[in-house]
Amino acid sequence: MEHYDELFKHLGEYSPNQLAAVALTTEQVIVRDSLNTEQPTVKLHHSDLTFRVSLPDRDEEAILHIEAQTEESRDKPMPLRMLAYVSYLVHQYEMNVYSTVFYLRPPAGQNDPGHYTYGDEGIGGLRFTYNVIRVYELEGESYLDPGNVGLLPFTPLMRPPTGTTPKAWIERCIETTKAAPVDSRTRGTLLYALSVFGGLIHPSEFFQDGKLEALMRESPVYEAVIQRGRQQGIEEGRINEKRTDVLKIVQYRFAEKSDTVLNEISAIDDLAHLDDLFDQVLTAETFEDIDFSKNGK
Repeated sequence: MEHYDELFKHLGEYSPNQLAAVALTTEQVIVRDSLNTEQPTVKLHHSDLTFRVSLPDRDEEAILHIEAQTEESRDKPMPLRMLAYVSYLVHQYEMNVYSTVFYLRPPAGQNDPGHYTYGDEGIGGLRFTYNVIRVYELEGESYLDPGNVGLLPFTPLMRPPTGTTPKAWIERCIETTKAAPVDSRTRGTLLYALSVFGGLIHPSEFFQDGKLEALMRESPVYEAVIQRGRQQGIEEGRINEKRTDVLKIVQYRFAEKSDTVLNEISAIDDLAHLDDLFDQVLTAETFEDIDFSKNGK
């Protein structure tokens, strides 16, 4: 989910008013500024998007908090997670907080009740509610407009018009995004995000096109991801090489013991740990002298 979170937050910078309007199901919202979402709780959390907003029809200043999910929440039920985020924001800013969770692909969010409740009026308790937006249930035709810059990357996830094939819908989404009134760098980012989010529910072949990739390369986000992938590939190569060296030495020096630690060594993906093991298996007088734990030596 980390890559999707990063893209979602980046898109929030382009056209936050459009995202806010969908999140609050009202056009009467103006985003004032983006807020730092790092929450110093027992476990450090980052909410996806948090804005200070104005609601003119209510004459109200408030906080809007948006989460994006590709699947069901794993560590905690979503109502508890949303309650934790909102409790922090209310305490931090002493303002009304409106919360929304966007579920990007089915069947995520089907069982999200949009509220957390305990107790009753007689003995005290709490009822906390938030908006649940299942993006894959939205009618795509309503959002497929070049001016909807902040929402265009999510249109492949929405319902296509009746009678439109998935492939034809993706082609329309791509062409509309190409026509967005933005500079080439922003257009590249929008197209890249469209292909990433669209890939959640559509075949990757729908987005494999040389001309499309050339446009995506204009995006600084796309280039940063490619560079990060190259660096990760180099790091993984070094880890695989060192792991192979350790296994070879163990098999050469302690052949009768190698099978017992083969899986253990193969599971190590920390280069410093493997460097330590390499020194140990090379110099240890007996197999028992080797400490395979991470803090060996």
